[in-house]
Amino acid sequence: MPFRVYERKGIKRYSIGYKNPDGTWEFRLSCLITDKTRIQELRNDAIGRSAMVRIGKPAEDSFQLLCESWFLMQEKLPTQAVQKRAASTLKENRREADMLCKAWGNWRVADIKKGDAYDYLDACLLARDKNGVPRPRAAKGNKEIALARVILEFGVRTRRIESNPFAQVEKLATPKVDRYVTNSELELSREVGRRLGGPQHIVALALYTAFLCVRRSVEVRGLTRQQIRGDGIEWHSAKRQRGEAQKVGLIEWSPELKATIDEALAIKRRDVAGDWFVFGNMSGNRYTKGGWKATLEKLMNACEVEAGIRNIPFKRFSLQDCRPKGVSDKMARGDRDVVDATMHSSERMVRQVYDRRRVRVAKPAA
Repeated sequence: MPFRVYERKGIKRYSIGYKNPDGTWEFRLSCLITDKTRIQELRNDAIGRSAMVRIGKPAEDSFQLLCESWFLMQEKLPTQAVQKRAASTLKENRREADMLCKAWGNWRVADIKKGDAYDYLDACLLARDKNGVPRPRAAKGNKEIALARVILEFGVRTRRIESNPFAQVEKLATPKVDRYVTNSELELSREVGRRLGGPQHIVALALYTAFLCVRRSVEVRGLTRQQIRGDGIEWHSAKRQRGEAQKVGLIEWSPELKATIDEALAIKRRDVAGDWFVFGNMSGNRYTKGGWKATLEKLMNACEVEAGIRNIPFKRFSLQDCRPKGVSDKMARGDRDVVDATMHSSERMVRQVYDRRRVRVAKPAA
């Protein structure tokens, strides 16, 4: 047998596979010990696939090659095609596909079964970080299996497989996000950000702007000076269906919003030239995800220390938590422009996703 290819003939089952240097199986195939024809097929398949593993080239009927074909199809679709995914979505899909290929990259697509999806999801529940601390990733596992389902359906469409093995796979249950940032937490972040100055000051003001303008994190991080108008801030919706016109919303000035933006613009930057991002880094460039995360981490750490000194409650939060707070506060105040402010198409969506009010006030029936 080729190097690192091992076969086992049990009482009931035959198995053969390729074992990596770290002791894990790159792939493992099995069948009934009485099926002599299938045993020969698996032997030939294993030998061929092991050669591909060693030279780093995926087999023609592998899941990895199917993934590559799907991404190639996406790239070839015309810009106006409804099926074409946004560049940002495909970037995230490639990261998800890399995770999937670690599990099944060298598997024959025809060998992937529905149970493999549940094995993958179970592994996500038992995931640990680099220090061995449990860190379940149920939500990410659901997204990755959803992408695998789409790619396998492409395999059906292109006649690589007869049916989609991941059709109707049940998602992992995930906890409902119900975080409501308090006024004191938001105010403390601004106070600490001003004291730290520089990047932390910028991030603190971005958090407050996301609250005031009920905006998504990607919209706040991408705010440019050109969007600041005499009558308010012009926001461009970060989400839209393919072929749908760009939605533009204007959040009019309030004294508090105007003061927040003026404070952000007054922060001294290094070598800023031309157009720049209001909540960008010290050079006015847009933060990368990693850069933003690290800066926010420093701000939240400092807030926790300060809260401990003052003996007041504080729970760290992010840009994603500020939009629900803004929506909840506007609804509690009785504002009628919540749907327009969020640029959603229905009030139901707003209430279902962003309403975090703890107390509901209503008038009697009569």
